[in-house]
Amino acid sequence: MDSFAKLILALLILFLAACVFALYHSKKLIEENVFLDKHLLERGLDKPVIWLYYDTADVNSRNWYDFGARSSRAINMPYMNLCYETIVAQNQNEYRVEVITGLAGVAQLLGIEALPARLQNPIQSVNEAEINWIRAAVLAKFGGLWLDPHTICIRPFGPLPEDRTVFYGTDLDETYAGQEGTAIPGFRCIWAPQSNMPLFNDWELTCRGRLDATAGGQQIRGDAKWDWTNLSSRYPGVQVDYAAEGGRKHGGKRIQLEDILATGIEGKIPFNLPPYTVYVPLLWTELRDREIFGWFLRMNEDQIMESDITVRYLFEKGLIGPPVDIKA
Repeated sequence: MDSFAKLILALLILFLAACVFALYHSKKLIEENVFLDKHLLERGLDKPVIWLYYDTADVNSRNWYDFGARSSRAINMPYMNLCYETIVAQNQNEYRVEVITGLAGVAQLLGIEALPARLQNPIQSVNEAEINWIRAAVLAKFGGLWLDPHTICIRPFGPLPEDRTVFYGTDLDETYAGQEGTAIPGFRCIWAPQSNMPLFNDWELTCRGRLDATAGGQQIRGDAKWDWTNLSSRYPGVQVDYAAEGGRKHGGKRIQLEDILATGIEGKIPFNLPPYTVYVPLLWTELRDREIFGWFLRMNEDQIMESDITVRYLFEKGLIGPPVDIKA
């Protein structure tokens, strides 16, 4: 090998060494400061999504309920911020969490022309009939995991089936549930493994038809239950996982707000949480309408986490794991 070839080889080795060093050094810098990553905003986009819809048209919005007195960094009410933190803390490795902020967020996601006429008004009240359509429309177009934001995640959902739709929980309008749950599942958590599934496409059209008809009684009929009966018979193979939801006690009786907001428990949760429980729902409508629990809605995050009420220990399970003295 002549001297020129040796020089070229040496330069090539130096160049490769410099590339390896630069790659290692850049990775180390990004680990120390993630904002140096040019693709930071693309991280996690390949993960399945958890959808959280936050209503901004009713009194559960912080802009209305407390007259905008709290920091604008808050997503909604204080306990809902803690719910959000548990959802992210437990599921960030497997899922990305997407927040839909009111009807304006729905319009941005689906396109304003895709919304029923009555929902194109960003301050239109969103009640049962409207949320039924929003849920079906989002799952039909994108798939993913629809989750009620008034939810405390105490364990991760983990990988979900790629070939089956899953409905979670039980019908909490029923006081008691048997060993196989209730005839109707809950609609607080639904998994759609992919977009454009016929079940959700049909559900969206059904819900849209009701909204366009502007018929009375839409908020009290429980239309989603009738839809389930119809759609589950037309699309067999839908899985129901009633056990993942911590909505019932050992004997099948519904966990009440009195249980979740019980005080003076000294760290002992007054109901059983089996090891397969993934989340505990908080029923917002009942919490809002029962004035006796108004004290809880006025508590900020620090006050909740420094109190001796059941929900504090549920939040701890979701945020940092249960304290050693909790007997759940």
